[in-house]
Amino acid sequence: MGIGKVEALLFTEAVYEDEQFRELEYQQQELRSVKFYDCTFTKCDFSETVFIDCKFSGCVFENCNLNMIRMTDCEFTDAHFTNSKLVGLNWTEASWPKLVRQGMLRFEQCVLSHSTFIGLSLQKCLIKNCLAKDVDFREADLSKADLSYTDFSESLFGNTNVTGADFRHALNYSIDPGSNRISKAKFMMPEATSLLYSMDIQLVEE
Repeated sequence: MGIGKVEALLFTEAVYEDEQFRELEYQQQELRSVKFYDCTFTKCDFSETVFIDCKFSGCVFENCNLNMIRMTDCEFTDAHFTNSKLVGLNWTEASWPKLVRQGMLRFEQCVLSHSTFIGLSLQKCLIKNCLAKDVDFREADLSKADLSYTDFSESLFGNTNVTGADFRHALNYSIDPGSNRISKAKFMMPEATSLLYSMDIQLVEE
């Protein structure tokens, strides 16, 4: 069942299941204590909206604008974001212990820049073919995550667990092997040479 713009602005129900929300304009609003199960949001604009104590389970966001949203005490379970903008988000605001099981948070072809995941558990998550500029991953657990094809320009990795993570075709990451756990992570040349920059060595070309 699809919900149109006027209906959705009200969000009068406490629970929505298997709904399709399309082209909603819901910027700079406040939404409190609403639960969404297996819903799809397509071309919706939630920029700068404050979500409080909301739940998104099995939901898909396609071509959505989620820039600068707040998500205080919200839960995300099996959430999939594709071709969406999620700039300036502080994911630590969410109800993180319930936010995601292993591999249950997925971003594909999204803009995640200027956001923070500091100290969060992101095991087996998917951050693929995204722009993740100036994102804070310090103290986070990205073990076995698929981070391929993503641009990590200016992003921070410090005491981060990327054990077994897939960085193939990823770009512009700066990861110090001495202060991060990188065992069995997958990297590709020539980008993998950046792992040597923090070491007191000289790279010499013949």
